[in-house]
Amino acid sequence: MRLSLCFFMLILLPVATGVHAWLFCRENLPALTQEAIARLKAAGVRNPVVDIRYFDIAVTGEAPDPASRQQALAAIRSLGPLRLQPGAERIHVLASLRARLEPATLRLSGWFPDAEEISHVRRMLAELRPDLAINADELHSSPEVRWPESLKPPLTSSSPFLKPIIDTLRVPAELHIRSKDDAIVLSGLLPDTALKEDLVDTLAEVAGARVVDPSGLKASPHVLPAAFAKAELLPAFVRSFFGVPPPRFFDIQSDGIPHLEGFATRQMESTWLSLLRPLTGAAKVEAHFTLVPSLYHFPGYRIQSKLAPEVITSLQEALRGCEVVFDAGSAHLLPQEQTKLATLAPTLLAAGPALGLVIGAHPDPAVPEKIEKAIGLARAEAVLSFLVEQGVPAADIRAVVFDSVPAGSPAAPAILRCVELLIK
Repeated sequence: MRLSLCFFMLILLPVATGVHAWLFCRENLPALTQEAIARLKAAGVRNPVVDIRYFDIAVTGEAPDPASRQQALAAIRSLGPLRLQPGAERIHVLASLRARLEPATLRLSGWFPDAEEISHVRRMLAELRPDLAINADELHSSPEVRWPESLKPPLTSSSPFLKPIIDTLRVPAELHIRSKDDAIVLSGLLPDTALKEDLVDTLAEVAGARVVDPSGLKASPHVLPAAFAKAELLPAFVRSFFGVPPPRFFDIQSDGIPHLEGFATRQMESTWLSLLRPLTGAAKVEAHFTLVPSLYHFPGYRIQSKLAPEVITSLQEALRGCEVVFDAGSAHLLPQEQTKLATLAPTLLAAGPALGLVIGAHPDPAVPEKIEKAIGLARAEAVLSFLVEQGVPAADIRAVVFDSVPAGSPAAPAILRCVELLIK
């Protein structure tokens, strides 16, 4: 009887074990699975998957960072009676990169598998946006981080991983140039490094004693193309516009509308607008010029004469207000004007051969330009001839016709149909 009972118990034990296992799986495993998933989600794990086989548990998912991964694994290990075996910890930290753009800084954050790739990305972004400081203090590396399966480093500017950030960094081109008494200052963004260098070289050629400061001008292939950023054409305009005395300003942005400001003659204004037309197309030029009769009337014009400064000052006093007036339609030098020039001649002779003069006729803006230019040149030559008769050497004296200036303009001559004498 006892032997039969022992055999019966031996047969019943596996059955009881199987029933217990079946009841455990049916009653407890679903609840344990849900509890494990809840703990993983609480730790920040995305797309958690839990596989429980009897008392062994395997977990899969994506943690936002290594700290969250460790927190998730600790939560699973504390879930009794389940056991987390080595190799069943399939929670990964996928590489991540976020960027925050501030006024002059791009701040990076996230996780990479290795520090070398962080350095590589910093260098790449700095090349794309040299105007920004790249701050990667919040971008960390850890061996627990892995790249997405579709991504293989090194990263490039076309990598899908970086593209969303790089696309937001693309900026329109712009150019600003300020010419003042002692410096020409450039700033802005250009899509071509060679164009930037050409502009700097061009300004260095025409700067004279002024300093050219290009520190604020950056160039990068990440800058959007712009119609105005054309090799040769843009430097040609800059050479002409900034080759005359300051102050003057030039601004142009992605809208293609140039903004010009400074002093100009009518001829200069026409030349500059012609040089801009291939750069701006149909865009309207916003020009704010103070028109003057000639280059010698620019406030920033520096006298080229080699005379001593005190001699130049004395000559300027003698020439100030010494306009030679003519009758309408005439180039005949009136007697009273001859007397005025005869009185001035000894002062000019005393200056010596280093004296350089410009004898310029102011045209009447109310008379057709072609007629006024012809008679204006005749008036200037009449004054030159009279001075030569008085012994003034003609070696460095020019007779010219100034550009007309609208009546009422600050630079308009006080007397119409006059000839003015200026030191070169």
